[in-house]
Amino acid sequence: MMVSIEVEGKTYEDAIKKASAELGVDEKDLDIEVKEVNTKGILGLLGTKKVRITAAVREKNSPEEFGTQFLMDIGSRIGLSFSVKVSQINDKLDRLIYLIQCTDGDILIGKDGEILESLQHILRLAIAKKFKDNLKILVDINGYREKRRKSLTVMAKRLADKVKRTGRGLKTDPLNPYERRIIHTLFKHNRNITTKSEGDGHTKKVVISPVISNVQGIHGRR
Repeated sequence: MMVSIEVEGKTYEDAIKKASAELGVDEKDLDIEVKEVNTKGILGLLGTKKVRITAAVREKNSPEEFGTQFLMDIGSRIGLSFSVKVSQINDKLDRLIYLIQCTDGDILIGKDGEILESLQHILRLAIAKKFKDNLKILVDINGYREKRRKSLTVMAKRLADKVKRTGRGLKTDPLNPYERRIIHTLFKHNRNITTKSEGDGHTKKVVISPVISNVQGIHGRR
């Protein structure tokens, strides 16, 4: 439960300093509400001026806790009940992974994961606004992303085999950044296949092409 106190000071800054000392926290950790400003004298030039504020210690929670509650609130608003777990993150906090288990998870996934991507984007913005930190966020529902990774891997390998047989590049359907990264990583160290993203916007196609050796041509890879 949040504990609040009322404090009076000659100025706003003075009142905040008193509240900070009484609550034993830094001024930046206070939620402040101005209750009253009293000025005695003519036009405030004579007499005294007092400022009364209500101060409370700002509730602290981590991005993990905030994000979990944020997702739970969304589920509650649309009538879905689910559990959320946050994966371990490294010391640099470079990625938070929220794993959702939900009976009607397809509603939040959408066609080709479109709704899931939107949910992830909204959560990323909410955490960035709350904590003033642009953390990398990944949201998964009922293991969808792992299933998607496997299907993309099969598809990409099939296209790569055809590319090697025909010597001509092929394109995937439009994919989001996470999905494109799966394909780029798959062929990162492949000597026969190269990949690049093509298009504008959030979703782009991945072009899977054969590597042209110096023997085959002088143009090389582009």
